[in-house]
Amino acid sequence: MKAFVSWSSGKDCTYALYKYLQNSNNKVFCLLNMVDDDTEKSRSHGVSKEIIRRQASKMNIELIQQPTLRGNYEEIFRKTVSHLKTQGVDAGVFGDIYLEAHREWIERVCGETGVQPVFPLWGMDTAQLIEDFVTDGFRAITVSVRKNVLPKQFLGNVFDERFLQKLREIRNIDLCGENGEYHTFVFDGPLFSEAVSFQTGLVSEDDKHYFLELI
Repeated sequence: MKAFVSWSSGKDCTYALYKYLQNSNNKVFCLLNMVDDDTEKSRSHGVSKEIIRRQASKMNIELIQQPTLRGNYEEIFRKTVSHLKTQGVDAGVFGDIYLEAHREWIERVCGETGVQPVFPLWGMDTAQLIEDFVTDGFRAITVSVRKNVLPKQFLGNVFDERFLQKLREIRNIDLCGENGEYHTFVFDGPLFSEAVSFQTGLVSEDDKHYFLELI
């Protein structure tokens, strides 16, 4: 298969890419990162477009940053995937783990473009998955947390066994953050030629989340 990877810059899409590439017959054409049309940030986690470009360069994978607005997201995503298909792409890799409604959306949109959706992480136990992510040598930092679920102090934590233990002590959360409890930026690991350089910046917030700026 020759695939694009639906790219947020976080741990799930990174680990899905890693699992996908364990089959030597699988190839990656590009990372597809949907970005705000009117800001300098990715739509997924509020990470800057520049930081994601820096990340892709350290993996030596082409990055497509497609501008979109919330109201036309599906239309633009479908058109972008259709264009990729004309360049020989026949699959899309997604980091979803168990949210059925989102998988159904992906399967519908990919079906309309004639591209096969691939879910390397689907059905995995999330407690084991996050441990495997750390054990396999990936390094990530929390860049957003959901208010009333995790404390603001969880921003900027680097994923290691100590931080995983902090997460385990929080009741009623998914350890992988599959329900939006937190989001991450991956800056090093087996897919990288070297670590992504960055500094932490200001903390901001909206009605539901705290965000950590990476610069």
